[in-house]
Amino acid sequence: MAAATATLACSSSGIAVANSRVTRMQLQESSGVSVVKTPFVSKTPGLKSTSRRGLVAVHSAGLGATLPEGYEVKDRVVVDESHAGDAASGNVIDKLKAGFKNFKESNFTQNPELFEPLKSGQAPEVMIIACADSRVCPTMLHGLKPGEAFIVRSVANLVPAYDPSMENVHHGTSAAVQYAVTALGVKKVIVMGHSSCGGIKALMTMDDFGSDFVGSWVKIGLPAKETTLSQMGDKPLAEQCTFCEQEAVNVSLRNLLSFPFVEERVQKGEVELYGMHYDFHDGKLTSWKAAPSMATVNA
Repeated sequence: MAAATATLACSSSGIAVANSRVTRMQLQESSGVSVVKTPFVSKTPGLKSTSRRGLVAVHSAGLGATLPEGYEVKDRVVVDESHAGDAASGNVIDKLKAGFKNFKESNFTQNPELFEPLKSGQAPEVMIIACADSRVCPTMLHGLKPGEAFIVRSVANLVPAYDPSMENVHHGTSAAVQYAVTALGVKKVIVMGHSSCGGIKALMTMDDFGSDFVGSWVKIGLPAKETTLSQMGDKPLAEQCTFCEQEAVNVSLRNLLSFPFVEERVQKGEVELYGMHYDFHDGKLTSWKAAPSMATVNA
């Protein structure tokens, strides 16, 4: 049976509470959210046709229709300065909510000159491609404010080579690179590796790269592994990994240059590429630039 669901496009910095009794019109008027009716498609993987009554009960706020059968949106709450959660409960979700409440009170509300312009768009000068490792936080490490950096995170901060194929492949990192360079017009792209990287250790110790998602991804760094073994083959694994962490950054920089729109802008001096390596054992950052050689410039 066909049923109506909603596609929500947020047009403001916040969204009002939407519960099972809030109508589409009320939601639109109170939160600045535009609501577009789209047909419920039962052919979506993991979804089966359900009754209109069931959809109304679970998805009346316009959210959750794409969840698989047997799942629903629960415990949905909008956190602002009036939130009365228990930050000391030991629950990490409560901690996150409390953290946002503190941010809203002490930062968002107190700095309208920073946050108001962000409502109309973003114009970051730099893109940072960092590892997903929880010990690496680019905004904290570099003292960045909202709107200053476009950040994408991946396992081992790897960037795949340019591949125009659009079939059966999700180009997440590639899409971020394209958007940052061609739409946002960033001037600097930084690939930042770090010490004790689990992805690099996997790269250095794995032989079968086709058995799982991690192996399939980290094999992007195989040229760095080959260089590491040729130059550091007689060294302990820990030293090899430290070397490879930095050489894998260079692999990603090389792969960035395989994107035509990146290479063209680098040659014109419109975009600059940088590598960084954050050592959280000793608290130091190593930085370098990948620039055209004089021979290339004079060619």
